[in-house]
Amino acid sequence: MTRNMLLQELFSARPRLWLGLLGLLGLTLAMPARTATLCPATEPVPADFQWGLVAYHVNFPGYELQPDDLAQMAQNGIQWIRVDFAWGRIEPEQGGDFDFSYFDALVAAAKANGIRIAGTLGNGYNTRVRPVAPLWTHRLNGPQYVAALGRYADAVVERYADDVDTWGLENELHIATLHVLLQWRHRLYPPQINQEILRTLSQAVDLHDPNAQIVLTLSPGFPGWQGFLSQSTQRFRFDAVGLYSYPSYNAGAAPIGFEAEIANQIAEAREASGGKEVLIFETGYQTPPDKPRTPEDEGGLLRDYQATYIETMVRSAVDGGAAGVYFYQYLDNPDELLPREEVFGLVEPDRTPKPAWTRYGEIISACSAQTP
Repeated sequence: MTRNMLLQELFSARPRLWLGLLGLLGLTLAMPARTATLCPATEPVPADFQWGLVAYHVNFPGYELQPDDLAQMAQNGIQWIRVDFAWGRIEPEQGGDFDFSYFDALVAAAKANGIRIAGTLGNGYNTRVRPVAPLWTHRLNGPQYVAALGRYADAVVERYADDVDTWGLENELHIATLHVLLQWRHRLYPPQINQEILRTLSQAVDLHDPNAQIVLTLSPGFPGWQGFLSQSTQRFRFDAVGLYSYPSYNAGAAPIGFEAEIANQIAEAREASGGKEVLIFETGYQTPPDKPRTPEDEGGLLRDYQATYIETMVRSAVDGGAAGVYFYQYLDNPDELLPREEVFGLVEPDRTPKPAWTRYGEIISACSAQTP
């Protein structure tokens, strides 16, 4: 997908929804009637496959997790969650005391429910649209930003070294230019500063949690990602590639038929990284609500297809050789400033499950029963 296409999607009011729905109506007739949910993968599912969920990624109140949320995840078979250790929440005032209270409670609740954590470290989204890093970073030049980032990263990794099994570095830093255009990042740093950002985060893990897995996050939907990945192998340590893959990106897009695309992405990531493990570290399907003045129930249709998307992506990830899949995301959230970002949840803001939530749990159970 080109940058212009992505910008059009984000800033227009649910574009191409009707075109997508027309295609989906045809798919309804083409797909067989469902009985019991079976494991959709045709290849054996590894015993250590990461059945994951993006659980807390932006510092908005509507995404805050309570102990009951972790219990609900565990009951549905979720084994891994991605948690963004939001710099802006931990260090609201530059140089002040770190506030770990929220993350202490979240980590404790995950551990109590047997859920493992993949922590995102140093996500540089720092605007009101995506408030993850602190807004005071706006005034920092490149070296100042790296120095402040290092202080935060050292403190976070040292505190949670015994509780976090995997650390993801930043958030698609190879497309930082696009993020600035989308107003997710306040400013663009030169490539050498971006390299220092990733190196600083990797070194924090090496120093304080050397046995943890380090994941470099990338979006394979934009040109040049393979070169960035290959170059990164020479610059800092990482152990796995975390792909942010959205083959059904547009509202109402077909939730089937992309297995070969995912297999190619996984193979290219493995080749460009010199054979490192590959995860589908983020993937999702949006469910815009019903249009009030139409006889069709578009919202219900898209919820059904979100459930189908879960099944197709699990098959794509397992058969393509990925080590895990993390669905974006746990909750819908009306706090989001971009309408499309409100509706990727598998669960409503009041914690009512969508069909995709139930389907995911059924698939985890079915695939786990077949694991050797």
